[in-house]
Amino acid sequence: MKTYLTLEKSITHKSNYDGSLYKSYVTSFFSYAKSHHTINDFYDEEGNVYIPEVYSFCEKKIDPNTNELFVRADFEFEDDEDMDTFLHKPLYFKEPAWFQDLANEEIVQLDCIFEQYEPILGPLIERNNISICINGTVQINDKIYNLSKPKIYDFFDEIRTNLGSEKTYKPLLSGACSSRYTLHLKSGKVIKYSGDYALCDGTPYGCKRYTKLIVDDLIKQVYESD
Repeated sequence: MKTYLTLEKSITHKSNYDGSLYKSYVTSFFSYAKSHHTINDFYDEEGNVYIPEVYSFCEKKIDPNTNELFVRADFEFEDDEDMDTFLHKPLYFKEPAWFQDLANEEIVQLDCIFEQYEPILGPLIERNNISICINGTVQINDKIYNLSKPKIYDFFDEIRTNLGSEKTYKPLLSGACSSRYTLHLKSGKVIKYSGDYALCDGTPYGCKRYTKLIVDDLIKQVYESD
């Protein structure tokens, strides 16, 4: 999925470190990712790559009618690359297509597999299969429980928000859990991802909320209500 933008203006700055001059570029775009963007590369219409080195978001607004996010941002480019040639010309970066699916479709089910291993790539200790449905049904292995629909709706709302802001990774199986997820949308589309944590600001441990923690909190409510 391509997200198009134009560089609206350039701003010259003077480095406090060595007095050298460098430029940053202001742009705005619409996106379906609701919180955090990791923009690795910009492309021009010929497919040439331009790498942003530093960027900050100045403004974010969600359109309640389209569920799109308006983003205004300031970019500096790798090696102080002068991008004035691209002022007011189209550029784009790539976002996963499921950002749009997730923004516009209802989540109806989340299936999870959690595996616990002995340290240092040891044998499997435990595997839990969890299925959470929009109708309030929660299945944990061979047992079925029921939660109120408001709790389930809140759960899926948080999953939706976090997936709009996270990048997941597959952790090494060294004394931790391995987590796999299958997210089912109302249209029948499926989103699959894995990882115990979400990468927030470069570190998985910087996240206050991530998928496994959200699921664990819901399971705790299941057991408390049983």
